[in-house]
Amino acid sequence: MRMRLLPAALLLTTLPLAAQDEGHAGWHADFDEAVKVAKAEGKDLLVDFTGSDWCGWCIRLNKEVFDHAEWLDEVKKDWVLVALDFPRAEEVKAKVPNPERNRELQGKYSVQGFPTILLMDAEGTVYGRTGYREGGPAPYLEHMKELRTNGKEALARVAAMQVEIVQAKGKKLDELIQQAIDMLAKTSSDQPGADKIAAIARMGLSKEKLAESALMALLKSGTAEADDYAKAEELDPKNEKGLLEQCVAAQMGSVSSEEMIATVLASIDALLANGPIKDKEIAKNVYANAAFWNHRFTKNAEAAKRYAEMLKEVAGDDQRFAGLFKMINGDG
Repeated sequence: MRMRLLPAALLLTTLPLAAQDEGHAGWHADFDEAVKVAKAEGKDLLVDFTGSDWCGWCIRLNKEVFDHAEWLDEVKKDWVLVALDFPRAEEVKAKVPNPERNRELQGKYSVQGFPTILLMDAEGTVYGRTGYREGGPAPYLEHMKELRTNGKEALARVAAMQVEIVQAKGKKLDELIQQAIDMLAKTSSDQPGADKIAAIARMGLSKEKLAESALMALLKSGTAEADDYAKAEELDPKNEKGLLEQCVAAQMGSVSSEEMIATVLASIDALLANGPIKDKEIAKNVYANAAFWNHRFTKNAEAAKRYAEMLKEVAGDDQRFAGLFKMINGDG
């Protein structure tokens, strides 16, 4: 999920760099050039991660919203428009001026599905995330404005907390860290300021009384980092408090390539050496993914069936997994 030279005609940075697919005519295709324009004009950025030649919901969003002057004319007053395309056809790929940079930005902003629309300031701080929505141009515009209002208010609150943290000491510092932990426990990684709240909450990992709750908040919110997983093993080596299974669930949710699958499967095996997973929903997701990955990617039929049997024990009549059971048993 992460430069080919641009055609000479497009090297004039004083002109907007138009996106290459028809659905984004007049949009910027180069993120970094769009940032320059946004800073010069005092505007924010609207960034569309799209698959112009294959993503049905992307195409619908273009036709139902982006192609309408009612939406476009109003949006351009406040936002610089950017379309980062991830096409599949070779002839369309050839028109994308900077695919490597697009993939880099996809990873940076944890974009896992298309279309993903990010609203951000010219410094790249995201204050809104959305995708396809029904209703047409006017409702979509109102949705964007609501995201901007709520998102920027949330970022302002986080910024104020950051100022307080720098000045705080002793009991006051611990109170602010606990406040960040409580906020993080109610948020997710794609919400405005989540990374900054997580940075404050992470300070609690070095404090004995706050470490466990800080780690749990990081794991559940999806803001945990590699070093945090090691902390889970330190605090709960036998999964007696459920930290290790939360850790594995977080790792599982971050899988974005086949290369990562083997690592997470090893973590799942290590987790189960301590006994069954305590949280039923985590157990369902872990066993289902392990069964599917072993069947589809590692081609380990024995492991796939073993995890499928474990899934049956906790899932019961849950029909969400009927197709998976058929696939692994060779029935479909």
